[in-house]
Amino acid sequence: MTTFDYGPIEFYAIGFEGERPGPGVLQAIDDLVTSGTVNLLDLVFATKSEDGELTVLELSDTMDDAGVPALDLAGLASEEDISDLTEGIEPGTSAAILVVELLWAKAFAGALYDAGGMVVARQGIPAPLVNAYLSEHMG
Repeated sequence: MTTFDYGPIEFYAIGFEGERPGPGVLQAIDDLVTSGTVNLLDLVFATKSEDGELTVLELSDTMDDAGVPALDLAGLASEEDISDLTEGIEPGTSAAILVVELLWAKAFAGALYDAGGMVVARQGIPAPLVNAYLSEHMG
């Protein structure tokens, strides 16, 4: 069976109030990485000022107290990706832009490739919308 070095990747924009996410947001990300569900390839914080100006902070560009990079990430989110993903955030709010490798899907991608196929389209639906719809139509 084909074994890819990387599984499929996805980009997420996680919106929150203020300039920095709360510890719960960071813990949720860390839990996914620690459990082996995803591999974090890039993490960027973007803040939109009240006048609509976007400020971007790449975590791989920050240093800890010892002068060591805070995170050694691949930096896959381009300026265009960040602009597209933050287009919908309101002035005075922020977003964490995550690029994650879906580790659970790596073997699936290899099996599809060996069978002559690959995923050619994917559409995600946020969990709150799924739950609202199903509770209305199934319950």
